[in-house]
Amino acid sequence: MDIFLLFAAVFIISAASVFFAAKKMKKSGILGRDINKEKGVFLPEATGIALLVPLWTGIFIILAFENFNIGFIVLGLAATGCSIIGFFDDLKKKFRGSLSWAARAVPISVFCLVFAFLFAQHWLLAPLLALFIVGLAALQNTFAGLNGWEIGSGFIISCFVAALLATTQFFLLAIVFSAAILGLLFWNFYPAKVFPGDSGTLLIGGMIGCILVLTANIMLMAVSLMFYLPHLIDFFVLKLRTNRKDVSQKKFPPYSLENGKIGIPKCPGGKERLDFAKLIIKIFGPMKEWQAVSVIWGIVFLNCLFWFFVFIFARKAFW
Repeated sequence: MDIFLLFAAVFIISAASVFFAAKKMKKSGILGRDINKEKGVFLPEATGIALLVPLWTGIFIILAFENFNIGFIVLGLAATGCSIIGFFDDLKKKFRGSLSWAARAVPISVFCLVFAFLFAQHWLLAPLLALFIVGLAALQNTFAGLNGWEIGSGFIISCFVAALLATTQFFLLAIVFSAAILGLLFWNFYPAKVFPGDSGTLLIGGMIGCILVLTANIMLMAVSLMFYLPHLIDFFVLKLRTNRKDVSQKKFPPYSLENGKIGIPKCPGGKERLDFAKLIIKIFGPMKEWQAVSVIWGIVFLNCLFWFFVFIFARKAFW
C-alpha cells in the first residue's frame, strides 16, 4: 500500500469532515469564544468528533487491503467511546456546564479497561494498561488553551509514535491517525477556524494509548509516556502546584492580552497561576499567540526526538 497516498487521502477526508462538522456546529449554535483575540471571535466547538470519520475510513481501508486485525476494530470502538464522552461534555459545557469529573472518568475508564482486558498478556496487567490509556487521554486534554496548542502537540507525538511502530503491523494505523489529526490541525492552527473540544483531545490521547497497548511492548509504552513529559510538567508541576483549585482555569482569564500579545494576568490575591504557556511567557516575556504555540511545539518536538533516540540507542545496546 502506498503510504503517501493513504496519508493524503485520510488527510483530505479529515479536513473535509472537520469543515462540514464546523458548519453543523455553527448552525446549531455550538460556538466558543476565542478569548485570546482582541475582538470578540466565536468559533465552532466540538469539531474533534469529526475525526471519527477519517479514523474509521482508514481502519476499514487497512482491514480490506492490507492486514485484517480484529484488534483494530476494537481499538476504533474504544477511541470512539472516548470521543463521544468528550462530545457530550462539550455540549453540556456549552449549554448547562461541564460534566462532573466522575461522569467523564467512569465511562472512559470502563472503555479502556475492557479494551485492556481483551489485549493484556495477563489479566493482572489490564488495570495498569487501562490507567495508561486514560492517563494519555487526560494529559492530551489538559495541554490546551491556545490556537493549535493541543492538536499540534498531538500531531507531533502521533508522528513519533508512528516512527516507533515503523517495523510493526501497527504502522499504517498510526499513519492514518496522524493524517486525521493533521486534517483537524489544518483548521485549528492560528488563527483558528474551529475548536476541537474534549471530543478531539480525548480521542487523540485515547487512540495513541490504545495503539501502544495493542503492541504489548512495555518499552514502547514507557518511551511514548515520556513524549508527554511537557504535559506532565504542565499539569503536575505547574497547574497543581500553583492553581490546584482551578486547574481547568475557568474562574479567571488564563491570559492577558495587550497590543496583540498574550501575557500573564494579575490574579486576585497576587498569587501566580502558571501553565506551560505562561511558563514560556514568564521566561521570554509577552508574545503573540502563534509565537507561544510555536515555542511549545518546538519543545514537544525536541522532547520527542530525545526520547526517540534514547529508545533507538537502548534497543541497539540491549536487544
